[in-house]
Amino acid sequence: MDAEKGEEKLPIKERLKNFSDLYLAHHEISEECKNHVFKIGPFYLCVGCTSVFLGIIFFSIFLFSFLDTFRAYPLILALVTSFGVSIALLQLVIKPRNKWNKALMRFTLGVGMGALLAIIIFIPNWYLKYGLFILLGIGTVLYNVVRRNSSENYCN
Repeated sequence: MDAEKGEEKLPIKERLKNFSDLYLAHHEISEECKNHVFKIGPFYLCVGCTSVFLGIIFFSIFLFSFLDTFRAYPLILALVTSFGVSIALLQLVIKPRNKWNKALMRFTLGVGMGALLAIIIFIPNWYLKYGLFILLGIGTVLYNVVRRNSSENYCN
């Protein structure tokens, strides 16, 4: 059917690269935006998103490695969450330009988000679970709105 329309189907590698450029990098692929993306082989990944997801994954592995400790001392989860959110707010204020500083700050945000998700899972009260989950959603949306509206998003 595609051949009838005169369209040629791209090879899978080219389709993956186009997907990477559009959805995984979501920044212009240029010299001016090099501090906003990681290049891994032919693929580009957003520094912020990749770092946040790696932070969540890292904390999840760490959490399950020391599960008994976190269950015995739930205050640790609250402190980790507070630290991650504080670093995220600090990043909004200082707006680092260096790719690795941004990556580290977003990684700590991911760790904090992972800790908050652990609190939500471990807490026995359903009302608190829903309240914290809604708070996580609202906080994520507000953080992204502030970042989207900041001048940092323009590559320079």
